[in-house]
Amino acid sequence: MKLIKKTYLYTAGWMIPLMLIGSVFVFYMIKYISYEDTDEYLIYEMKRLINNFNESNEVPDFDNGVEIIPGIRFDKPEFRDTLLLEPIENEMVPYRELYFSINHQGQNFTIVLRHLLLGRDDITKGTILIIIGLMFFVYLQMFFVVSRITGRIWKPFYITLDKLINYKSEDNPPDFPDTKIEEFNKLNDTLIILLRRIYSDFKHYKEFNENASHELQTHLAIIRANSEKLLNKSNIINDDESAGILQMLFSASTRLSQVQRSLLLLSRITNREFSNNSDINLCDLIRQSMETFSEALNIRKIIVEEKIEECWLYMDTGLAEILVNNLVKNAVKHNVQNGYIKIILNNETLIIENKGRPIFSKPENMMERFAKGQDGNFGIGLAIVKQICELYNFRITYEVTGKTIHSISVRFISR
Repeated sequence: MKLIKKTYLYTAGWMIPLMLIGSVFVFYMIKYISYEDTDEYLIYEMKRLINNFNESNEVPDFDNGVEIIPGIRFDKPEFRDTLLLEPIENEMVPYRELYFSINHQGQNFTIVLRHLLLGRDDITKGTILIIIGLMFFVYLQMFFVVSRITGRIWKPFYITLDKLINYKSEDNPPDFPDTKIEEFNKLNDTLIILLRRIYSDFKHYKEFNENASHELQTHLAIIRANSEKLLNKSNIINDDESAGILQMLFSASTRLSQVQRSLLLLSRITNREFSNNSDINLCDLIRQSMETFSEALNIRKIIVEEKIEECWLYMDTGLAEILVNNLVKNAVKHNVQNGYIKIILNNETLIIENKGRPIFSKPENMMERFAKGQDGNFGIGLAIVKQICELYNFRITYEVTGKTIHSISVRFISR
């Protein structure tokens, strides 16, 4: 949820109790104004009647809103509230009364002026209408005005965010725009320092990997070449012990060279150094991979069952080939004599199932680096596959049924 929407929700949530409190204030304000206007009107009528009485010296006639009570005197005007029956609607309605006295020919007369008041239900309806209208206009103003203001204020932040999203570790730190907001300037300055440090660390780390890889491969190549020369010498061949040691040395150097290349590849994938994405038909890569391992399949008499449809993915070609080859190689390498491989490919999923030796650990652990099994180390082939899937937001699962049926599923949920 965006910050602006979160702000709207919090503001709207807090406005509800505030409006409820405000409705009480509005209710009593309407009531106060109603009494104020009614009292002003009654006082005006009282002064008018007194002026007429002083000029004509006649007691005003009884009419609607005026009642004359002889023999009673009030020293000063007095306001009272009362309820009177409304004949038409047959209900009691509130009135405001003003009592004041005059003296005519030595006799006291009390005059009662009345004026209709707003009822509680009328005030309540008015309060509700005012509050609803006020909330509507406040929300409307907040939606348009605050959105526009917020968009302008937060524009530098979104520019910074966009640059961060598109930033890659191998690139120089981007330039962030100067703003008039102190917090955003501090954020940009801090990000520049952080990105410069990341860029420097990445550069040194990459140089170290490349240098270490080059030196290791050079010395491993020397070890393999000299081991092979010694193995080909007749006097060494006749010496079984020496030949066995040299063969172990040659095999170890070969495996170490493969592991070193795999670790370097894994490092490059983690650092997101593969960005030459294009549309790739995974179906073609699977058929090419099956041809590569066809000799091993024939030797071990492994039956292959395919249900392959076209599947186009937007990813790096090299990583796509590594993904497919490692999965197929894993299914062949860890299969059994006279076993089978079942490959299912469609627009959403790639499933490779094979019969293999039983494993007693959790299948997902087999995708960790140098996972251990009963027959030794599984290597990092599946770890590389897992890293590629994480890079492209694919979902990979490893399941084992009946202890010997291995199934790896890759769902292309990122599209």
